[in-house]
Amino acid sequence: MSQPLFYLAMGGLDATMQDTAAAANNLANRATVAYKAERPVFQAEPLYGAGLSDRVEVSASQLSSDFSQGPIEQTGRNLDVAISGSGWIAVQAGDGSVALTRNGALSISASGVLQTSNGNAVLGQGMAPIVLPPLQKVTIGEDGTISGVLQGQPPDQVATLNQIALTDPPATALSRRGDGLFQDNAGTPQPSAEVRLETGALEGSNTEPVSLMLSMIENTREFEMQTEMMRNVLTADAGQNSVLTLT
Repeated sequence: MSQPLFYLAMGGLDATMQDTAAAANNLANRATVAYKAERPVFQAEPLYGAGLSDRVEVSASQLSSDFSQGPIEQTGRNLDVAISGSGWIAVQAGDGSVALTRNGALSISASGVLQTSNGNAVLGQGMAPIVLPPLQKVTIGEDGTISGVLQGQPPDQVATLNQIALTDPPATALSRRGDGLFQDNAGTPQPSAEVRLETGALEGSNTEPVSLMLSMIENTREFEMQTEMMRNVLTADAGQNSVLTLT
């Protein structure tokens, strides 16, 4: 059997499927607030053992993220914030750890917790969840400062309540978590006074649907080419009494 050619096509087929899966996931998140596109990073991995010296497996060693800013759209809602430029909002993940997001679609829960649309508590001073008292008005400044008028107080009696923890670790220190949030691999992220918010606005996904569709079409063609190559190898070997079959 023409094993090197067969395994070459099989490795390419696996890489094509992984790339297609990433593109499909990006396309599915085209409407997700502040979603960052993911791209698989492929590498060749030689196989070791008797008779394997001429075989190489291709696999996605990791998923890299495109941290470019998505389009900012005005909503006029006072609890919507979009990060202008680089930076992240620190939130509490489901496991209690500190995580990062650019999802600025915020709301206040019945218990007063400021949270994202995914239910993650927004962290503030001291990296603690922000819990707000009953308010009749609330505003968020460009530096993340939260101000408001407490219920029962005069409209002009504005109190400073907390400040959203904004941070800006280097992109090389970030990795995507399984829950869609990001984490700072260097440790607990430190607040940055340089990060700025645009209030009454949300950042859109940075995916490009047209490019993704073209990529998926190209992957379909690659898939067909690689499977045809594998069929041809098996057909040729069948004439030499090969016992392998392709389903």
